[in-house]
Amino acid sequence: MATPIDLSATEMAIAIGGGTLDPVEAVTAALERIEAREPSIQAWAHVDREQALADARAMASEARAGTLRGPLHGVPVGVKDVFHARSMPTLANSRTMDADATYADSGVVAALRAAGAIILGKCATVEFAGMGNPPPTRNPWNTEHTAGGSSSGSGAAVGAKMVPATIGTQTGGSNLRPAAYNGIAGLKPTYGALSRRGLLPVSWSLDHPGLIARSADDLALIFGAIARTEPQAVEAPAAWRVGVLNDFFFEASQPVAADAASRALDRLAAAGAKIADAPLPELFKAHAAIHHLIMSPEMATYHAPRLGAKRDAMSERHVGLVEAFSLVPANYYMQALRARRMLRDAVAALFERFDVLAMPTTPAPAPVGLASTGDASLLTPWSLLGFPAATVPAGLSPDGLPLGLQLVGAPGSDMLVIKAAMEAERVLGRLELPA
Repeated sequence: MATPIDLSATEMAIAIGGGTLDPVEAVTAALERIEAREPSIQAWAHVDREQALADARAMASEARAGTLRGPLHGVPVGVKDVFHARSMPTLANSRTMDADATYADSGVVAALRAAGAIILGKCATVEFAGMGNPPPTRNPWNTEHTAGGSSSGSGAAVGAKMVPATIGTQTGGSNLRPAAYNGIAGLKPTYGALSRRGLLPVSWSLDHPGLIARSADDLALIFGAIARTEPQAVEAPAAWRVGVLNDFFFEASQPVAADAASRALDRLAAAGAKIADAPLPELFKAHAAIHHLIMSPEMATYHAPRLGAKRDAMSERHVGLVEAFSLVPANYYMQALRARRMLRDAVAALFERFDVLAMPTTPAPAPVGLASTGDASLLTPWSLLGFPAATVPAGLSPDGLPLGLQLVGAPGSDMLVIKAAMEAERVLGRLELPA
């Protein structure tokens, strides 16, 4: 039986604003769904039940008086447990964090509150968003499979319809991968478009706060509400010019993912999109090495004090990565920064011919087990370059696991990428988790 928590964030916001849904009903429905599904999914690191209900009661009173705090008034959301939020612990799935420490709201959480959202709690993450142990989070489409990572709980909480939207992060592929694996929409904005204040870093020059939501419409609503600067309104083109990146992305994908993306593009072409091959520059072959040489020393620099002070509390993998990454020579790092600028300019030239670039989101469906959170290789290039990227469902694998179509735009074209995702979702449809 459908409840308010089955609504998308956009549908919920419209219902609350129109007086047909009470924020207390919305939050109560979310808490009841969490109680029912959390034992098998384990998406949450912390649920702030009492404060969420108190916020909902206050917002219900305001809504009845005709006052809305913002476009997300009364909508419950979750945030990845690497963002600080007042009155909630930030543990990052690490024994090195102080469970009793309190923090001011991070920039993203403050923006969500200002837009009227209710922070329901913290979503489970891989240790320090990729530097250690995975969480116990499972994929709601098949609990024998991972929900992806490192924004594992953020993806599973939306995929399992516990909450209509969450905040994740992406340094390599940690936001769009769980969105794709859980059959929902996701956005990794342009680098710097969302605040990183109060976010535990993996890599300062690569970290992107991101959105995971039930629909592409939700991405537009939430990004418009919390972006650091007000996004410019854009008109969707009469015919989308879509460049298909066959050189690497399709070749690196398993047939099940490549075929799903190809069928999705065929349907977009039938709906009027102009599809053409987009050749990648030669330097693109080095993107993974460039990313690694930037991320590794930045991560090691941030965690080196932790290694000295709390080594015994760190996971074995976390210790190993910090020690190994600290050996990267400084001149390698500096050359990688130069190479990134060159590659960014070369790839940006493609947008003179295309509105967006298209490819599979992941090279395969979510893998079995929880030891691996999946393959980020098709997502890492856009984290490296800072280009906006979105994912929408492209269908299901033969064994019933979601697959995604990824759309990428020029720097700063976030709203255009979201519009492209909305059009793709209109043509391809949403996925509905079986009851």
